[in-house]
Amino acid sequence: MTIAGGALLVLTGLSIMGFGLFLFYAWLPLLYAIVGFDIGVLIGQLLTGEIGTIAIGLGIAGAVLLGIASYVLEPYRRILLGVSGGFLFGLAVAAALNLESLLGGFFARALAFACGLAGGVLVPRFFNAFVIGASAISGASLLMIGAHHVFPGVQLFDVAAGNPLSVLALVALALIGVAWQAKNISSWAPVIPAGGNLR
Repeated sequence: MTIAGGALLVLTGLSIMGFGLFLFYAWLPLLYAIVGFDIGVLIGQLLTGEIGTIAIGLGIAGAVLLGIASYVLEPYRRILLGVSGGFLFGLAVAAALNLESLLGGFFARALAFACGLAGGVLVPRFFNAFVIGASAISGASLLMIGAHHVFPGVQLFDVAAGNPLSVLALVALALIGVAWQAKNISSWAPVIPAGGNLR
């Protein structure tokens, strides 16, 4: 189940990393479902130490809950995405850097809640930039976590080990995600403010 869960994280990480902003504007419930799934899986990993049946079950529950919330809380969908995207960002970074064991998992939870709060505050002012940055970094982290579960013997995917090449790979993936989404912002986002910035 760890390999299957890792493969799912790779797929969802790629989709968020490369198409987070596009998914918001084109297939909103799908984006929320993917974010919810990844949050559930990472919470399951935090609680059980593996991506097993419990983590996948929590991932499915998270996907359903956030998918429904995107309809029920439609007037607040941007703030909801800011909070959930920030929460996912905190969990993904903590998992990629193996910070989940610090203080019995308290640090990972605190980081996730702090990032969720920051996302909820920042998203109304810098929506497109927030979505691009958070989705690229979160997606890259999820991709590396998933790849490490699928190929545990390949040190390149083990960011938590402190291998400089792994950290560089994570940063490179995040930058690719940011560059790709920023390049396509004019065709994905319906309105671009004057000046052409990402706000």
